[in-house]
Parts: sequence; C-alpha cells; structure tokens
Amino acid sequence: MLPKTLFARTLAMIATVAVAYLLFAFSIIGYFMLVPVGKQSANDLAALMVFSANRWSEISMEERIEFEHHLFEKYKLNIAGSQQLRSVNFKPLPYYYFLESSLESLTGQEVHLKISKDDNDIDWYWANFRVNKQDIRIGFSSSHINAQPPLVLILLLSVGGLAILVTAAVIVRHLTTPLECLSQNALRIGSGEQPELVPETGAEEMATLAKSFNKMAVQVKELLSNRTTLLAGISHDLRTPLARIQLALEMLPANADPVLVDGIRGDVEQMNCLIGQFLELSKTLEKGEQQNIDIVETLDDLVNCARRGGAEIQWKIAEPCTLINNPMAIRRIIVNLLENAVRYGEEHPVNINYSLKDNFAIIKIKDRGPGIPADEIEAVFRPFYRLEQSRNLETGGTGLGLSIALQLAEINNIKIKLYGRKNGGTVAEIAIPLKRLI
Repeated sequence: MLPKTLFARTLAMIATVAVAYLLFAFSIIGYFMLVPVGKQSANDLAALMVFSANRWSEISMEERIEFEHHLFEKYKLNIAGSQQLRSVNFKPLPYYYFLESSLESLTGQEVHLKISKDDNDIDWYWANFRVNKQDIRIGFSSSHINAQPPLVLILLLSVGGLAILVTAAVIVRHLTTPLECLSQNALRIGSGEQPELVPETGAEEMATLAKSFNKMAVQVKELLSNRTTLLAGISHDLRTPLARIQLALEMLPANADPVLVDGIRGDVEQMNCLIGQFLELSKTLEKGEQQNIDIVETLDDLVNCARRGGAEIQWKIAEPCTLINNPMAIRRIIVNLLENAVRYGEEHPVNINYSLKDNFAIIKIKDRGPGIPADEIEAVFRPFYRLEQSRNLETGGTGLGLSIALQLAEINNIKIKLYGRKNGGTVAEIAIPLKRLI
C-alpha cells in the first residue's frame, strides 16, 4: 500500500531507488573485483597447501617436526591433525568453494573441506588428499582468512542507506513543507476561514506558486466580502418596494377583490422568503462561533416546532449529548433537511433516528416521498437546482435549502449525504463530530 502523504511517497521512492542502486553497485563490485581477487587468493593458498603436503611427504620424520613448526608459525597451516572432523555443509564465504575447486584442479582428486575446533574454540578447515601414495590432511584456521563480507555488506547497506535516507528526508521535507502550508491554507479557505499568507521564499517555482496563492487568497476574501455586501444591498433595495406594496395592500378599500389581494400578499411573502434565503446563502461561507450545544435537546426542539406547524414526525428522545460546534449552523441544517422531508414526504410520517457511532453523532431523517434518482443526488446540492422544473414554489421550493445545508456542513466539519430508502423514499444523514468541551 502506498503512503498517503507526498513526503512519505517521495521518501519511499528515493529510499527504494537508493537501496536498489547500492545492491546493484555491490553486485558489480563483487562480480568484477572481489570474486577474481578471491579466486586468485584461493589458488595461492591451494598451491601452498599442495606444495607443503608434497614437501612434508618427501622429508624424514625428524625434519617433519621442524617443518610443521615452521609451516604453522609462518603460514598458519597445520598438517595431519588428529582432531575429530565433521563435514562442512554450509560455507559462510564463497572463498571456501573457490579453495575446494583449486585443490581439486591441482591434485586431480575430489576434495571436500571438513571442520574442527581447537582448544581455543577456533574453527579449522581441513583438506584430505593423497600425495606420493600417502593420505595427507592439511588445514588452516578461520582466522587465516580474516574476512567478513556479510558484516561488510550489512554495514555498507545500513550506513549508506541511513545516510541516503536522512539526506533524502531533509531534501524532501524542504520541498514539501511549502506545499503542506499551501494545502492547509486551501483547506482554511474551503472552511470559510481567512488563510495566512505563505512565505514567498525558496526555489523560483515555489516562490512563484506562493505569490500566486497569496494573490488568490486576497482576491477570494475580497470577492466574498463584495458578494455579501452586494447581496445585502440588493436585499435591502428589493425589500423596500415590497414594504411599500404591503403598505398599499393594507390601505386598499374594503370593497377590493379579496382573491386578488390575497394573491398579491402571498406573492410578496414568497418574495420576502426567497430574498431571505438568498441572503442566507451568501453568508454561509462565513464560519460561525463554536459553542457548547446539546444536540439531542436541539433536535427535540426543532421536531416539536415542526409538529406545531402540522408535520407528522416520529421521534424518540435520546440521552443528552453535548459537543462543540456552531449551534446556528446545526439548527439550519436540520431545519432545511426536515422541511424537505415534510414537503416531499407525500403526507407520510417522517422518521428521525439518532445514534452515536465512530466519534460522530448520526442523525437520519427519513421520508416516504418519491425519492431522488441516483444520478441526481449530487446535483440537488447545487444552488437553485430542483427536481421539479416548473419553478413553482408550492411544489418545488426555492432550490436553496440543500445548498445552504451543504455549505454550512462543509464549513463546520459536518458530513451530509442523501441515499434511497428501502421500499421508497429518501434518507438524509447528518454526521456531526463529537468534539466535546474539556
């Protein structure tokens, strides 16, 4: 499984390539340098052993004692040892295989090294072959070789790998730190917070990117501020003539057509509602204050309010659950989703379930309406998008409720999803993180 972060992925890639290169380099050095040197050294030792065995077989018994002493002192070789020997099934160094091959080549006999231990617990390797019609055993101690390729390989790999890993980590961290800073600031923008300006330093590409991001952050802030001001001004300018119309309606004579008056009054109220929702949409990108809120108490209050308005809701109050979030945002999200369930529920009861799961407070609002086609679930969260295309406010609403709920949820780290309900209808699921006061 690949690491998730850019830093970890880059570091893992560099470390993998570095280790592969080290292994390749050691293989090349071993094959073209160490193996030839080892074979030549084995040939020299084999020649010395065969020569010594020949010489030993030709001299008298008295001379052999002095010869054996000279051979041991100068070359660390021993002849005709009486130790108990055992076969060597595993030879720790390729050198021993080279030596067997050289001895077989020089003597024309099959030679297998055997091993014993002396009084100092040092391993001795012995070769048996026939010289001048005599069976001769000649051996050397493991200290004669005094080489530890496995240890050398481990040290080189560990030290070299560690040095490369540390260097790569420093370089990669230096490159990814500005990107992490940009990523965090982008998340702040998405959460409705004012991002910090990132340092415009480092390599030319990173400095240019940081400069462009800072410029974008300032523009986004100005755009949101201008949008809120513009919509507030439009709202005020539209509500002023609407207020005049309402005043004119109240001043109409008593004999005015009541059907016409009620129609105009209803249109004015719908326009006021639409303007209010439009203005609310413009403010959803502003993150509200985080406060202590009892989610169960809030949900129960909103359910009772909807019941007073004539909605039939099935809800069983649960144990209190206090957490930290934006109370106004949570209320608005629940209200919008609850209004949708009541509006499209085709007069069937709306069911509300509440539970705690994986550090989230889960609220499910279930209706028995016509449901939402799977290919339009994402689209219904767009501003002014409605499944009912007639634009009739009585049948389709304004098309802003779900958009407002989603934006408020994203700003306050709340998750919303819609999915079909078994046997018909829709489930609106709200997941609020259980961030509690300490």
